[in-house]
Amino acid sequence: MRRTCRRCLRPESFCVCDGVVPVQTRTRVVLLQHPREARLAICSAWLTRIALENAELHRGVRFEDDARVTELASAPGAALLYPGGDSAASRAGAPPPILFVVDGTWVQAEKMLAANPRLSALPRLAIAPPAPSGYAGLRREPSAHCLSTLEAVAYALADLEGGAARFEPMRAAFRRMVELQLACSRDGRRAPRHRAPARPRGEAAGSGG
Repeated sequence: MRRTCRRCLRPESFCVCDGVVPVQTRTRVVLLQHPREARLAICSAWLTRIALENAELHRGVRFEDDARVTELASAPGAALLYPGGDSAASRAGAPPPILFVVDGTWVQAEKMLAANPRLSALPRLAIAPPAPSGYAGLRREPSAHCLSTLEAVAYALADLEGGAARFEPMRAAFRRMVELQLACSRDGRRAPRHRAPARPRGEAAGSGG
């Protein structure tokens, strides 16, 4: 059994926690992760959760009966980070109190929104990525504007709250994660797909392990 980092839930030789200090944000980021996404070696939603002080992660497909998600979705000003909405940059200085982010493939995300009309009805915010995704050949995205969950959240918060440099450590950790995974695939080692037992659903991000 490989030793696993209790914070990023990756094998210790693939740990990317160094330098990741949870960032305090005005916006509470609520990550809704498709269960299949949680099993992938590159799981940027979990890294997002530990990189932001004011964040939660909930795993599932349908959340209409989830008391916590319903409470958050019903909060005045809650929004959904998803293409087709107003530009996040247009809300600079006036970020939403709660920002939902769906973590999964585009097909999974569309199915999740169809299964959750309360979430689908939220006002949508979109971003204009300043650079291509950092997946760098590890995972093919359907179009140039598609990003990992972590990158999308980092760019959205930078647009909404300013201080883009605050979110550079989490982007750097993501790039390091991709580099380690690419090195693993090149030298023939087995990809670190198995993860430590999942934390309780909705556990808020913090500086702890």
